[in-house]
Formats: sequence, structure tokens, C-alpha cells
Amino acid sequence: IVVDHSTTTEESRGSFGGKRGKGGEILWRWGNAQTYRRGDRFDQALFCQHYAHFIPHDLPGGGNILLFNNGRAPDRHWSTVDQLQLPESTPGCGDYPVPSREQPYGPQTPCWRFGTREGRQDSFYATHISSAQRLPNGNTFITQGPQGVMFEVTSDGEEVWRYINPCSSNEDSVAVTRQGDPRVGGKFYLFTGLKYHSSHAALVGRNLVPGPVLEA
Repeated sequence: IVVDHSTTTEESRGSFGGKRGKGGEILWRWGNAQTYRRGDRFDQALFCQHYAHFIPHDLPGGGNILLFNNGRAPDRHWSTVDQLQLPESTPGCGDYPVPSREQPYGPQTPCWRFGTREGRQDSFYATHISSAQRLPNGNTFITQGPQGVMFEVTSDGEEVWRYINPCSSNEDSVAVTRQGDPRVGGKFYLFTGLKYHSSHAALVGRNLVPGPVLEA
């Protein structure tokens, strides 16, 4: 859902005011048209999604929305990373045409998607948490939260890097799995993961020498 954050508290209670002139009205929505009576359960496209955000304008796909579409049993036993190109009258303007009373908001489908390959329906499935981040090189950095796995894929879906979280937590302790050993017991959850280049402003002038190893 997209709303106008330039409104005052009073304007947000009605349908007038703010930069878009619509007060607190919903400007755009996507993912489950049955919630506003323009579809049914078979039209639902988002299931327990996480980390929906606008891709920064200086990155490939800038201005689009990127999100981790988790999935939900029994409707969808797989996950995808979806990129949505919003139906703006002019790219980046923030004005969205209102569809007719019978039609849901567009787009009909994501403009880019990463997911399971044909015949491997359950190979990419995270029931909750998780995230996706667009990188300057056009790749996408993905976190499978429940599994504690982070990896990077190209725009063609080719995996180029992967990291498996070796740290597990229990009620009163933290354990580390040795490199090459299977992870057993505990929770290896990662809520989200973000990748930063060494030239990032927050890292300039800081000591980036690796610290103690996590994995023996």
C-alpha cells in the first residue's frame, strides 16, 4: 500500500490535502484484490511478504518496489523475490491512475522475479521474515530468514555468492558450527541481511581489518 506522507494529521483523516491532494486515501495497492472486492482468492499474489521497499533511484530498477514474497501454506509452498513497476502516469511522479471499479490496481505481474526453477517447487521457501536488496551492479542480495542463508544472484537468476550463518541461539546460549560441519539444533534465523560496499559513507575512515573468526 502507498499513502501520502506529506499530509498533516488532520488531512490524513479525510480525502483532501497533502502533496497528492487525496488526504489519507490509499494511492496504490497490490497483492490481494479480494480485500477491496476486485478479485477473489485465486487472484492473490502476495503471501506473508517482507521487506517491501522502493529501490533507490540511483540503482538498477530505481523507483520500483522490491520485496520478499514468502508464501503461505496451503496456498503457496514456495517463495519468490518480486520487483514491481508501479503504473505511474510519469515514472517517479508518484501519481497513480485509479482503475475502473471492476479492475484491480496494476501491474498484472512483476517486471522481475527470482524463484524456484521448474520442477523444484520447494527448493526456495521461507515461511517468514527474509528480505531482498538491489545492488549497484544490478545483482540482488537475498536473505532466507528461517534458514539463516544469504546469497547473491544476477538479473538472470544465477547465484554468484552464498553464506550460511554458523551461529545458532537457544534460550540461554549461543553456539557456532565449525566450517564444513552440519548445523544441528538451535535457531539460525536471520531477520534480514544488507550488503555494504567498503566505500560506504558509514565505513570511511574505519578499521575494516577482519576481527576474530566465527568459524574454526
